[in-house]
Amino acid sequence: MNKTFQKVFAKAKSENRSCFVAFVTGMDPDYESSKQILIELSKNCDVIEVGVSFNTSTSDSSIIMSANDRAIRSGAKTKKIFQLIKEVKSEINSDTAFVTMGYLNQIHVYGINKYINDCKKSGVDGCIVVDSNNESPEDDQIFKGLTKNNMAFIKLIAPTNDSNYIKESLKKSSSWLYIVSYAGVTGSKDVNLANVKKLSKMIRKQSKIPIGVGFGVKNYDDVKKVSKLADLVVCGSSIVEKIKEGSQKGLSNQNLAQFVGEYVKVLSEGVKH
Repeated sequence: MNKTFQKVFAKAKSENRSCFVAFVTGMDPDYESSKQILIELSKNCDVIEVGVSFNTSTSDSSIIMSANDRAIRSGAKTKKIFQLIKEVKSEINSDTAFVTMGYLNQIHVYGINKYINDCKKSGVDGCIVVDSNNESPEDDQIFKGLTKNNMAFIKLIAPTNDSNYIKESLKKSSSWLYIVSYAGVTGSKDVNLANVKKLSKMIRKQSKIPIGVGFGVKNYDDVKKVSKLADLVVCGSSIVEKIKEGSQKGLSNQNLAQFVGEYVKVLSEGVKH
């Protein structure tokens, strides 16, 4: 298991709670504001998932697609996202784990080995590749490269996946497995606890790996409910919406970061058992 994730899980266990994971799109709405937001979020988040902007994503709702557009307009590129994470990690004191979320096409174009090397240089602790197939040679290359460099490959498990798919995904997962609570795009529906229970049961039969849950986790009550079933609770779209709201109010940099941070602090309280 990745060392930062070891610390994250040990801390949460000692405090009798689940871990809180926040998703934001890197460089939304701009580089400096995004940097301040990430620094602010690190105070109340165990893990921060940084979306690498992509204009043709397949699993994101209009909320996150709009964030991608804002980031791209502000000059977002994969290399700049790595620079952003590196700067943030050098300025925070917490053991917050940082994860990149992206798509296989952008990684392939960037260069798989280059992507992995730049992840390591910037202090990334794990990667989510939304549309990567367990059977593809690129998937094997990413898994081997991340493992060699002590970074987590975080696999997504959806309600449409069977126990065989879970078995194959577990072979490439060391730190945690991410359950998508429903079939569909991010933030478009309410969290489906029945699916979470069913998938958790299938995973627990095969492994003791920590389980994270996302998609549809929108408020404090959702976080509270999911935290009873999962080791990590992932909240994204509602945080991204809060960034948009603050931006539309004319907030930027530290003011925007505090506006978003106050919202996330309330959400993160929900993981306490």
